[in-house]
Amino acid sequence: MFNNQQATVLFKQNYHAEANTIINQGGSYSGKTFSIQQVLFCRACETEKQVITVVGQDIPNLKAGVLRDALGIYNSSETLQALVKSYNKTDRIFEFHNGSTEYFSANH
Repeated sequence: MFNNQQATVLFKQNYHAEANTIINQGGSYSGKTFSIQQVLFCRACETEKQVITVVGQDIPNLKAGVLRDALGIYNSSETLQALVKSYNKTDRIFEFHNGSTEYFSANH
């Protein structure tokens, strides 16, 4: 995990899951989005040239949800910041030093 961020049970279950499809259930603010984003950052850091695309309903919903969480995780972790080569705010793309990318897109 990155710096002082705690690994929740939800993070651990998603991170260690072996299934191709994982369903996360829970109410609003139950930590699903945050934990999944932590897993995606871990996967991007661990695997070279990994391409991760996070798709949302529209840009405003992305910015209010998963992208806000992603930036919060990124900004609070010096370790993650060292592993990320750049963040393109306009295109919403994290580029990692190992060639991985994470892209946030709206469902058109």
